[in-house]
Formats: sequence, C-alpha cells, structure tokens
Amino acid sequence: MAGQQAVWESELVSVVVHSVGAVCRRRASGVLPADGRVEVAGLPRLAAEGSLRVRVVAGGARVVEARVVHAERVREEGGSPSWERELTELGAERDRLVERQERLEARIREVAALRPVPPQRRRDEGLRRAPADAVLELAEFVDARLEVLQERAVELAQRIRLAEHAFEVALVRSRRRSSAEQPGGVESSARALVTVRGAGAVELEVEYAVPGAVWVPTYQLAHRRGEGSARLVLRASVAQRTGEDWSGCGWRCRRRTWPGRAVCRG
Repeated sequence: MAGQQAVWESELVSVVVHSVGAVCRRRASGVLPADGRVEVAGLPRLAAEGSLRVRVVAGGARVVEARVVHAERVREEGGSPSWERELTELGAERDRLVERQERLEARIREVAALRPVPPQRRRDEGLRRAPADAVLELAEFVDARLEVLQERAVELAQRIRLAEHAFEVALVRSRRRSSAEQPGGVESSARALVTVRGAGAVELEVEYAVPGAVWVPTYQLAHRRGEGSARLVLRASVAQRTGEDWSGCGWRCRRRTWPGRAVCRG
C-alpha cells in the first residue's frame, strides 16, 4: 500500500520559467528500501504526470519506473485553509510593494527638486563669477540619480501590477473553493512514486512541469543627449500560482522567441 512506502522529503533546487508554464527540479536522498520503491514528497498537486522525469544523480542505481500519485489528508479543525493563507500572503506582498513605491516616488521628487542656491551677496560686494562648473556637476548628478531611480520605479510598477493581478486571481479562486477547502475537508498534494533498481544510499532528481506560471519582460532604453550609443536593459517579473514556494532556489526565465536569457526578479 502507498502508506507503507518509504517517503523522502525533497528540496526545490531550480525552476525554469517559460513563456507559459515552468519546469521544476527537486532533489531527495536516502537509503533504498528492499523493494526499491520510494515516494518523493513535496510536489505540487498541479504537477503534470506526463512531464515527470526522475534520474539518479548519486549512487549506483537506476530508475525503472516513475509516476505521479496524489495524497490526501484531512485538514484539522481550526487549521487555516490554503486559499486563506494564500490571500493573506498575496495581500501583504502587494501592500509591501505599494509602500516601497510611495517611498521611491518621494525620493524621486526630492532629487528632482535639487537646485543650485548661490550664497547671498553683500551690498558692498561686486558681481561674482557664476560657478558654472558646480552647476553642471549638480545637473549631471541629478540626471544620473534620476535615471537609476526611474529604472527602479519602472521595475517596481511592473511588480505591483503582477502582485495585484495575482491577488485578484486568488480572490476569485477562493470564492469558488469547495467544502474540501474548509476545516475538516480533504487537502490534496502530489508525490513521485519511484522504483529504483539498486541498493544503498542514493540521491534522486525529480523534474516535472507545472502550469500557472508566466514571466513578463520589461525593456528600457537609456540614451543621453549627444552620445552616440544607448543602453537597452531587459528585466523580467514572474507571477506564479503553482502552489510552490520558489523563494531561495535558483531560477531563470526562457522565451522561445528570444534566444538569450533574462535576469528575473520575483
């Protein structure tokens, strides 16, 4: 029975986000039981069974079978439903980003308001020579600082749009939850049931695809008047509703219509 299988906890080590969906890799290790059958826990319930790939990365063994199985548990009374926790976390993230945006806008206004102030001239003092070099240096400083702050503002605005969209999607989904999501209901998760031929300690890498992830690029072209070159900056923001926590793992974005890679910031 599945409940008698050896269960290995897994750790998410990498995520590759495509234009639609993502490919995740987890690793788990342990000592193989006599029958070579183990369950690798930690997969999201959205994991696509047809995309499951398992390989041995350490240890003298080989995988002979792998498939996705779903496990259910009864949520304890008084436990917070997953959608309620999700809404709370998404709302807090959105509010945090909005607060950062307000502070950044205040900083931009402060820098943009910088003006040269000449010292007061006494009545018996003659005309002074204008400090043109100092005025130009201040103007260059303001331009350079505003360029950096505006880049941050564009990126932050994109992250806020994604956060607001994610919150609205989760809010709509929460209103459609069945009674299984209430305390006392049944909560589902997924595992990889793997049969390994060999013995001893091994380390497994589990790869699977998940829908519900997308990355949005942001392009910014910076050019100074009079210069013969410009700088094109590409950044990307990622939104995902896969049920997994991607924080702390290495991840990158990939787009079919663009052969390079983007620096992604969640």
